[in-house]
Amino acid sequence: MVTKMSARPKITPEPKEKTKAAQRAAGRVLYLYAIAKVPKGPLPSIVAEGIDGSAAIEGIVREGHVCWISRVPRDQFADGLAERMQDLEWLASAGLRHQRAVGEIAAKLTSLPARFGTVFLNEDSMAQHLSARKSVLRAAFKRVAEADEWGIKVFAVAPKKGSPAVTAVSGSDYLKKKAEVLRPQPSKTLDRDVRSLIASLDGLAVASSPGGKASAGQPGLIWHGSFLIRRKDGAKLEGILKKYAIKWHGSRRIDWSGPWPPYSFVGDHVH
Repeated sequence: MVTKMSARPKITPEPKEKTKAAQRAAGRVLYLYAIAKVPKGPLPSIVAEGIDGSAAIEGIVREGHVCWISRVPRDQFADGLAERMQDLEWLASAGLRHQRAVGEIAAKLTSLPARFGTVFLNEDSMAQHLSARKSVLRAAFKRVAEADEWGIKVFAVAPKKGSPAVTAVSGSDYLKKKAEVLRPQPSKTLDRDVRSLIASLDGLAVASSPGGKASAGQPGLIWHGSFLIRRKDGAKLEGILKKYAIKWHGSRRIDWSGPWPPYSFVGDHVH
């Protein structure tokens, strides 16, 4: 007896649960918070809220590093991220979640914070990124070891009476002159005392970074910058700042904030 065989191969359908899991994975991307070295013991748990308000934060070991990520919807955090960043209310809440996650990771492991909005399509593309940047990552980890970022600002203290008025002949002229009053001074025009403070901070710091434009509009701001300081030198930093705060009492004010994860000191532009 000859049994007729079908030319069409038999296809065994995948279990429904497995199919659903694959579909969910295909619609998600990896949002990166930070990269850390692999610890000797187990990975710590991170309890901070994920970037989307619900996704867990997990550590994935690839290329000799721990990548701290959340699995988030692709349509929101890859395809539509640029559009969502125009929503200032969403940006503020998402930015706060990002910072809290990075802060908790940095408190438990020496880590390199990722820029807000860093997304990978899958684990393989993330691993390729790490592999291509091995030398940069090695230098960055060496630089930030046992160190924190500190933000330093110097403000002019306005006299109580007799403050010079901004005179102008038109509305646009007024705004222009007002902006000039508020704009921080370029380092080359700073007076000797401020340059002396900067030199003292540079001498103590592992690295430094000039202040960005986000703070430039603060009234009375003369200068601002960020400094990467070894934790063992924390008392020296405080001593320098107190010295100038006493010297400038009544004329200038020093504000400092930190310690922060080393946001400004992880790229290959830092030396």
